[in-house]
Amino acid sequence: MGIFGYSKVVAFDLETTGLDSVYDEIIEIGAVKLFENGRIEKFNSLVSTDRPIPFFVSQLTGIDNEMILDAPGIDKVLPNFLDFVGDAPLIAHNADFDLSFIREAARKLGIKSLRNRIFDTLLIARLLYPNCLNHQLETLSSLFNFKMDNQHRALDDAEACLAVAQGLWQRTLSLRLEMFQTLEELIFATGNFDLEFYWGRAREVRSSFEKALDPPEINEKYLLKLQNSFGKPTRGKIDFSPEIVSKYFLTDGLLSEKVFGFRFRPQQSDMAETVTYAMINGELLMIEAGTGVGKSFAYLVPAVYWAVSNGEKVVISTYTKALQEQLFNKDIPTIAECVPFDFNVLLLKGKGNYLCLYRLDRFIKDPVLLPISDRKALLYLVSWAMETESGDIAENSSFNIFFQTSLWEKIRADGHTCVGKKCPFYAGCFVYKVRRKVQDAQLLIVNHALLLSDIEGAILGDYETLIIDEAHNLDKVAADYLGGAIAVWRFRSVLDGIYTESPIPSGTLNYLMSEIETPELQGLYDDTKEAISKAKDFVESFFSELTLSIENLYHWKNRRYSVRKRYDFVNPVFRAVEQSALKLYDLLKAAHINLDKFIIKTGQPKGEKIERLFEELKGEKSRLVEIMDDLLMVLNPEDPEIVYWLTSPSNENSVDSRLCWSPLDVGQILNNALYEKLNSVIFTSATLAVTSDFNYYIERLGLSYSQIDRVRTVLLGSPYDYNKQLKIIVAAYMPDPKDYNRFLKSIGGIVLETSKKFRKGTMVLFTSHDALRQVYKDLYNNFKLERLKLLGQGLTGSLSGISRQFIDNEESVLLGTESFWQGVDIPGKSLEVLMIMKLPFAVPNDPYVEAMCEDFQRHGRNSFEEYIIPQAVIRFRQGVGRLIRSETDKGVLVILDKRIVKARYGGKFLRSLPTKTVTVENVDLLLDILSNHLS
Repeated sequence: MGIFGYSKVVAFDLETTGLDSVYDEIIEIGAVKLFENGRIEKFNSLVSTDRPIPFFVSQLTGIDNEMILDAPGIDKVLPNFLDFVGDAPLIAHNADFDLSFIREAARKLGIKSLRNRIFDTLLIARLLYPNCLNHQLETLSSLFNFKMDNQHRALDDAEACLAVAQGLWQRTLSLRLEMFQTLEELIFATGNFDLEFYWGRAREVRSSFEKALDPPEINEKYLLKLQNSFGKPTRGKIDFSPEIVSKYFLTDGLLSEKVFGFRFRPQQSDMAETVTYAMINGELLMIEAGTGVGKSFAYLVPAVYWAVSNGEKVVISTYTKALQEQLFNKDIPTIAECVPFDFNVLLLKGKGNYLCLYRLDRFIKDPVLLPISDRKALLYLVSWAMETESGDIAENSSFNIFFQTSLWEKIRADGHTCVGKKCPFYAGCFVYKVRRKVQDAQLLIVNHALLLSDIEGAILGDYETLIIDEAHNLDKVAADYLGGAIAVWRFRSVLDGIYTESPIPSGTLNYLMSEIETPELQGLYDDTKEAISKAKDFVESFFSELTLSIENLYHWKNRRYSVRKRYDFVNPVFRAVEQSALKLYDLLKAAHINLDKFIIKTGQPKGEKIERLFEELKGEKSRLVEIMDDLLMVLNPEDPEIVYWLTSPSNENSVDSRLCWSPLDVGQILNNALYEKLNSVIFTSATLAVTSDFNYYIERLGLSYSQIDRVRTVLLGSPYDYNKQLKIIVAAYMPDPKDYNRFLKSIGGIVLETSKKFRKGTMVLFTSHDALRQVYKDLYNNFKLERLKLLGQGLTGSLSGISRQFIDNEESVLLGTESFWQGVDIPGKSLEVLMIMKLPFAVPNDPYVEAMCEDFQRHGRNSFEEYIIPQAVIRFRQGVGRLIRSETDKGVLVILDKRIVKARYGGKFLRSLPTKTVTVENVDLLLDILSNHLS
């Protein structure tokens, strides 16, 4: 029999004018029919339509309005397509999308639509290859070594879909029996009839084989396989001195032999020497290294030597995942080729990133304990869990922890409920496997959040040397981590973990009681169940009331984004919900008292399984205590050193309103809990100084609380020749940003003029989503006429998707907000013009900013000069740093906010720029300068 056990199948694909099957129309249909003897028939036709093909669709598919002028209409093409398909089973990628268009077209024509069995390769691929980089058709076809010639053309996509289906079918038939049966049981528990049918066909075909087939040949580079350990430790004395370190950075040094394009950079050599002395002398070193210095090598070489020669570990903390991956996958292997000894590096994440096999096993064995939505999500974890070596959920692209939080909370590793060595999965535990490596690690790579969560030293172990890269973000992470929030999902997670009635009784309390045959516990069990249920019901009531109160006062449902507002005892929202919050606390307290009585009465249970459940229940109790403490925190908004605020949901149908808090002075906490316990701390970033002054971050990060003789600051410039590579223009003729609509119209005009004239890769950085949307709307039709690609953050795809399109198309224009101001690396000609819409001042009514300003004023200080401006200058410098990323880059920075030359404070921004500016008073002069520099 052929694929899926049929004598013939048809794979098909559509191209359409958009995503709405009622409003938009089909512009191309392609299909491939495969017979079991290997014979192939093809169907392909463009479709004429009165609806104009949108610009972005033409860019994506290559199909424009002229191409379909002489094409037959859907009234001719669809019947021919249906005849071609006949009674053959259908295969499509994201089948619901294609079927919705076919059925809507058939409805309008008054003809019968498809009733064929259909198989969705997207659904099957997510199940069988959860660790694929992504599940786009292009990626999956590459996984199975099928080359697509013309992506986003219907016939080519249909052929790719068929190739993917063949690979998936072979993978299904090659699964080892245990995995096949486990997935089958879960599929039937989800009620997914399409997958049930597919699995039934596979079971029938497999039964005719004496053994499973060989798996399909795949290209492994399209699979995520995360590693967390590199190298092996070296113990013993090695020669180490500043002179030895410096030799690595010479023109003919060891790095020059291993790093492609290496050249001597005095700033890099100086940084390596400075870092080395900081470690030796026990300093708190704050070192700004400009773009292009190569700061990671400048601290990695000293760090490796220091760790091995002193027999201690060095911790390196980053803000972004991208830098973590660069250090671990690229920079450290390069260093390992250069140094004359081995060393061990461990990439470490928090427990919440790892799967708990013990908790997962419970639901695999009894999936009906979960609601149906969680069972469906569980499907995409199981095949991955049976093969992963890391257990790191970042490896699973089929499972999104943000959208599937409910299930992840039930099966992720959790410090409260972990039973340690009593766990039957302890030997294979992903968390303990990586934690066991901590002792031998000589370099630990972590992120800022994990660093701060380990202030007590339980995870990272003993260390005395800390390097903080991307240090300009540490205060922001500290404010988030050292604060907190109460949210409905936290209450649900805690209470459901103890006991839940639906879909069937479950939760640790229920699991334990079902194992203990002790009648005298029944009364306490019933009382605890009732208390938990009452608390849970009131949680929903409280958050509904909180959400309604925020709506009544702030009308958040009429706004595009969620509302964030400070609150205190007299705030109307707080006063409206205070009594309900106190009642919620009393109900949680009653649940805690009953749970505590049950635990005490249980005593010391016997039997491995019962002991494990008992330890879990005690862990659940500690989670309950934690959230009760957090509730008390938000109920007492009186500490002047803490800011309290409320947020509305981001979805108008949600009740996910929150009460939040955060300390204002994170620096003192960082100093007392971290720096004072360490020998040396190196803070580094490309942006730590404001007009060559480090005082803002010295205070913000808490170095002002340290001994003054320990603190040292070093400012290293960039090796790039900015005078030649970069031209900076200030458009002083622009309207004042306060004249909002005229200002935005003028921005659109400049972007259009420069794009038409030069067709260079251009990024425009905005400070608000609303402004970006307005300019995108104004530009859209003009860009369509000019056949230029216009990309908008939040409008034309995901962050990674539009970044990739921008890099691939060197004439495109990207409108970006917060995510593009820092951490984005766009090479060469993909970015030659950078426009900054406004000086990036913080939103003045942001709760944290507002409270910080009040705190400055309370202490007799100028909040604008000492807080608002430094913060804006740092962000401004981060944005400017997007443009020149190598010695060969050339570009123009256009500043569209005339306040930089007109306002009193503008000088601080101007002095932060790497080269002189040219001020222009009209657009013609601006275009002339652009032309001269870009020619």
